[in-house]
Parts: sequence; structure tokens; C-alpha cells
Amino acid sequence: MPYEFIDTIDSSDNPAFLSSEAFSLDGVYPENELKKFGVNYFTLQVSGREALNYDLNKADSISGIDGETLIDKRLPGRELTVKFKIEASDASLFAVAYRQLKGFLQGSERTIKFDDEPNLVYVGTLSEIGAPDPGQIRGINTFTFYCEDVHPSSSFKKIINANTTDENIGSITVLPDKSVDILINNQGTLPAYPTFKFTHTSDNAYIGIAGENGVEALGSQEQYLTNSVTTETKKVESQWLLNPAKISDKSNFDGKFQTANDRANPQNGQLLTAGNLVWKQDGLRFQDGGSAPDKDTVYSAMGAMQRWEIPADSVGDVGSANFTSTFNIFAQATKQGQTGILQLLFVDGNNKLMAGMGIYKDDTKGNTFQTQLYIGGNHNRTWKVFGPKGQELNNGGHGDGKVPNPNLYFNSTTGYFTIQKKGPVFNFTFGNKGGNYPITIPELSETKCMRVYIYEGQLKGRDAGGQFITNLSLRSFNFQKNDVTKTIDSTTDATKYIPADNHHFGKYEVVVSDMASGNVYRKEGATIANDEMITGSEPFSVPVGKSIVNCTFGDGATPPDIEVTFKERYL
Repeated sequence: MPYEFIDTIDSSDNPAFLSSEAFSLDGVYPENELKKFGVNYFTLQVSGREALNYDLNKADSISGIDGETLIDKRLPGRELTVKFKIEASDASLFAVAYRQLKGFLQGSERTIKFDDEPNLVYVGTLSEIGAPDPGQIRGINTFTFYCEDVHPSSSFKKIINANTTDENIGSITVLPDKSVDILINNQGTLPAYPTFKFTHTSDNAYIGIAGENGVEALGSQEQYLTNSVTTETKKVESQWLLNPAKISDKSNFDGKFQTANDRANPQNGQLLTAGNLVWKQDGLRFQDGGSAPDKDTVYSAMGAMQRWEIPADSVGDVGSANFTSTFNIFAQATKQGQTGILQLLFVDGNNKLMAGMGIYKDDTKGNTFQTQLYIGGNHNRTWKVFGPKGQELNNGGHGDGKVPNPNLYFNSTTGYFTIQKKGPVFNFTFGNKGGNYPITIPELSETKCMRVYIYEGQLKGRDAGGQFITNLSLRSFNFQKNDVTKTIDSTTDATKYIPADNHHFGKYEVVVSDMASGNVYRKEGATIANDEMITGSEPFSVPVGKSIVNCTFGDGATPPDIEVTFKERYL
């Protein structure tokens, strides 16, 4: 008797086994998804990709003249309609498959690709799916995706850096005046919106990005006195008071952090500080919690604390009411059930807490932990807590799906966190994820931060050896004061400008300008910094074909390392 041939190799991802218009959502074909339930799915036809239906804004012509006046036109969002077929062995299985299909299609801003346009990507959200007739085992129907952006883009990014030599992509040329020309070859049919990444090789005051379609300027700019009658002109600038050479460099901490065992922890007095923090391998780490306290002492952890005293700025002023501090933490528990705590605390002249963050792990069986955000003022409190669900202090996966709950925030490749104060507003930012959490504390608007504490300790009843988190390290710390005020009086030549702040962007600092979103990022390239845009700046696109974007920098700065990425867009 004849036997049915069963191929043991899954070839369903091969376009040869799918229709020419087969589509995938976020890289997954519905054919494969429904095959898991023993149901056959087929994409039959797709419509909506070719349509270009402009909305026309018209007005009546002058009286007595035929026709209308076209004011402008625009393309509305695009609708993609997929006609499909489902076949099942019975009605019950058909109903199950239909529900699974609806679940598969759900979600916002899904990435849509079609096999007959392998290099194009649409982004859309399910808007409608037709209902099947009851009791059937096979049927044909449609579903529709709505795309806010009517234009598809390329499925890959073009990358331009110092090593790029492909004329189909672009090139970077450093000019004799230390400005940089970036040749961008946009082979799409529409203007593209690139992302510019600058990794500084020296301190720098200013970044100018000028293309055919616009100009964006970032940082500090030369300012001129208005007239010779001026009796006093003040210029507020930023100044690095501590800017480390690079991550995990011992010189970043030598002579800068001092022991603070004589002081109580300003966030929680039950966190004892009699122990020692020392430099180990990559940063400040916990060594011991000191001698056991008196038996009647109420405490929750034994640890150690060091402090950094904010030095005087260039005009002799100590402390800062406006600052930006970015630091890098490595937190990894290599054994289940390890515990510990690490904190960065920003305080005023009376050692009262202004703001801070902490990593706290009291899970004695698993790997879950909390990221805590602290705030001071009239209501000293733990303001926000992230975790423990969904985050673990493992070091596997880095978000690549290899572990169920990857350590996205503080693993060996990330770990940046930023605390910024602007008057009464404190902003907390996770570097890897870019999430910002602002809070306004009016009573701290003029309060100066005078020192910063780093605390590490082990929880009560736990030993400081194998039960302590294996890797809990402050690997770098920097601090930029944002309110250094220089005064220019009547003796200053009114024709002479107030110099730009040459240290506005520090050596090794990363600045990113995303022209598509209009966002600017700085520090490690993930801290939102849209206020860096100088008045008159606007994000811009690059035209179709080859064009030059010229980048200029502050006096005395060496050109940063530059990387440009963009996706081509199509009608």
C-alpha cells in the first residue's frame, strides 16, 4: 500500500513552501504558528501596498473661474488587507485555529514583511479581522493592518563610520579645519532620517550638524555682549567636577572617595557603616561589614560607606543646585539566593538626603531584586521600586532570549544610571532602557548637593562571603555641575564674546541625535537630553541620492568618532 511521505526537515520558513505574497509579523509566519495546532493556513492575496490616495486640501477658486485651488496634499495612513484561507480537520479545531490567529495578529506597531518585497518593512496595528461562518472546517476571509507611517522602510540599517568604504552607503572625511564631512547615499525613493552618534575623543563645547534639509546645533554656544553700556552680564555654564577616564579604571577613585564610617547612612539609619569598601578588579566593592554591633542595636544590614566631597568650581563656588551625575554599576548574583545592597546617595551640607538610587536583593532562594529610587525634602521616602518580577541579577542573555528574565539593567555590558537635578525637578534615567522618571520637589529647588555617598552592605543574618552578591561594583562615577555662573562687568570689552564652555561634553561622552524621533541623548548615549538643542535647531532629513552633512565642533576639540545609521524609505 502507498505511504504518505513525511519530511523530517522543517522547511516551512523557506519562501518556496509559501505563497509569493506570504507575510511575517516580527519575523514569524502565520503558516508556522497555526501549523502547531494541526491547521493549514495560506496567505492568498495582499492589497493596499500599491495605493497612494492623497488627501487634498482645496478651496473654491475666485468667483467666476472654473475649478478649485489646491492648497496642499498629504498621504493618510496606509491600510494593508490580507486575504487568507484556513483548513482544519473539524469545526472545533477550526475555531481554535481562528482564535490563535487573532491572538497572533494582536499588538501595536508590529513589523510586517512580505516575501515578494524581502527588503521592505511596514509597521502596523491590526484594525479588523473578518468573522468566519459558524461550523465550517475551511474558509476564506481577510484581516487589515493600519500603518500610521504610510511609507515602508528598508529591512536593514545602513551604517557609516570611519571604516566605511562602500560608495553605495557613504563615507566620513575629516577636513583640515577639523570639521567632518559625512557623505550619505540614500538610495530609497524618499528622504531618510538618520541617527548621528558622536563618541568624544576630547572635551568639547559644541556639535553642529548641517545638511541640505536643515541644521541642528547642540551644547554650548558663543554668546556676545549686547552693548558697551552693559554693567553686568552673567553666563551660566556646565563644568565637569569629576569625569573619569573610562569605565573600571582605578584612577577614577584614587584620592577622590574617602571613608565615611563616622557618618550614618542618610537614607536609612539601620544600614550600619562600620565596615570597608575597597577597590577590587573593576570598581568599589564591599569587603566587610566591620565588627558586630552591640546586641541591643537595631539594624537591617552591616556595611560600609565612602563619600565624594563636591569640590569648588572654576569661580570658587562649592556645591551644586543643578547637576547631572551618571554612574555605572555591575550587579550579578552567580548563585541563587545571594543577597546584598548598593546605594548612591546625594546629600546637602547637613547630610540630609536629596535623591539617590539603590539595588536591593533580599531574595534568599532565587535571583530577583529591586531597583529603588529615593527622594528627600519634606517627605523623605523610597519613591519608586522596580522589580522583583521580570528582572534578575543573572548575567545571561542580555535581552537576547537565552534566559527567561535577563539582567537588562546592570549586567556586564550595561549598567548606566543617571540622576539629574534642575531646580526642583529630579530625573532618574535607566541608561540601557532609556526610561525617565521625573519628580518635582519644590522645597529642594535651591538646595545644593554637597557630597555623594556610596554604600554597600550585607543583610542582617547573612554572611559576607558566599552569601553576598558575587559582583556588586560601582565601576565609574561622574558629576557635572550645571550652574557655574561667570560674571562679566563693565570693564570687559563689549565686543568680546563670553567663551563657550569647552568642557560641556566630556572626553569619552557619547552624544546621539535621532532625527526620526527628534530626540537627543548624552552621557552614555541613552540619557535623554533634548534641552541640549540650541535655539533654532530642528531635526532634519537627508534627500534622495548622495548628499553631504557637515559636522563642526568647539574650539580646541578633536573630532569625535562618528557613526551614522539610517533606513531607506520608499513610496
